[in-house]
Formats: sequence, C-alpha cells, structure tokens
Amino acid sequence: MMLNRGSRMMVVAVGSLVAAGLVGVGTGVGVQLAWSKSVAKTGAVTGTVTFKGGARGAGVVVSLIGVKAPPPGPEPAAQIKQVNKAFAPGLTVVPKGSVVEFPNQDKVFHNVFSVSRAARFDLGLYKSGTSKTVQLKRVGVVDVYCNIHPEMVAKVVVVDGPFWAVTGKDGSFKLTGVPPGTYPLVAYGGDGKEVRTEITVTVGGVTTAKLVVAKPAAQPHLRKDGTPYGRYK
Repeated sequence: MMLNRGSRMMVVAVGSLVAAGLVGVGTGVGVQLAWSKSVAKTGAVTGTVTFKGGARGAGVVVSLIGVKAPPPGPEPAAQIKQVNKAFAPGLTVVPKGSVVEFPNQDKVFHNVFSVSRAARFDLGLYKSGTSKTVQLKRVGVVDVYCNIHPEMVAKVVVVDGPFWAVTGKDGSFKLTGVPPGTYPLVAYGGDGKEVRTEITVTVGGVTTAKLVVAKPAAQPHLRKDGTPYGRYK
C-alpha cells in the first residue's frame, strides 16, 4: 500500500508498512485543495526508491520542495501515542509548522525528547493520562525517543508542503496534481539523510524519477543529556 497526497489531498491512515512500521499523518481528514478546478493544468511525478544494495525501498518518505500551493485549512494536531512502552505510530509525516501531540496512555511516566537537527525539544517527565505538544518548524527527519525507556523510538518526517508520499512495498510512489515547474525531489533514507534530485513537471505530463537511499538500520542512541541508558528500569 502506498500513501499519496496530491491534487485531492486524500489522507489515508495506514496500519502498517513493510519497512516503516505504523504510519501517521498530520491530519485525520481528507483536504480538497483550492485549485481543484484547474487540475487539468497540472502534471504528475512517479518513481521508485531503492535501498543501497538493491533492495526495494519500501516505507520511504518522498517529498517535493518549493511547490507554491494554496494552504489547506486548519488541521488538527498529529498524535504520537505512548502505549505499552512504545510510540504509535512509529512513523509520522507532517508539513512544517505542524503541532504534534504526545499523549501518555501508559501507566508509567515518560519523557519524550529529540536532539535532531530538524528539531530539538525536551517535553520533560509527565504521567499517565496527560499530554504535551511540540511545534515542528523545520523540514527534515526528527528522531523521537523517551529518556527513560531506550526501546521507545519514533520518526517524524517534516515535509515542505502537500506533495509527499510514502513508498509502497515495491518502492514506488506517485504524486498527482503538481503545478508545472522545476523542483527538488527529496527522499529520506534510513539514516535520516536527504537524497535529492531535480525534476521538471509539465502540464499533462508524467515525470519519472529514481532515487537510492540508505537502508533503515537500528541505531544506538543516548539519553537527552548524552549519557548511556541504565539508570531507569
């Protein structure tokens, strides 16, 4: 299954993706863009993502940058729940400027934090039944952790605008309703790094692209103060 946001901006909640785990998006409803009457004056972008080594790049976020589009209406905050000492969903995609909510639905305390380049925050220690939020203002990958439980790991990919997709099992993606122009196309690899190529969209045309990114791999991480885990059980 493949997530796609294009001219119709239909947002689909996906239960699982082969390589990415659970996927969330920054809104729970579909949004119709203001230019729906001029869809005929747009084009499409299709392509594939491959992992280094040749495997199909399933579960990779691909996004166009710099596309000028009418902003969608107000969107509810994306939610990343803390349940059974895990984050759910494990992957969330939101446009820059979005607010992400982290409700604690466990019976224990959690301390959500990130030291990523795209966002650095520390929500502090908070108990079951409470929630905290953070606004993500910079495009990129935000690795999210709990300062108490090292097994708790999630990713938020902050995208530049409405034209993004999560690749399907075969590594393919499709973006529709894209205004004509030349734009950077970005794929976010398993190491969090961007891989870019430049594409040109024409009216009524279909532009194809191929990208190769790093394969996801478990990465050890430290607590928010840079020290190893071990104090808490």
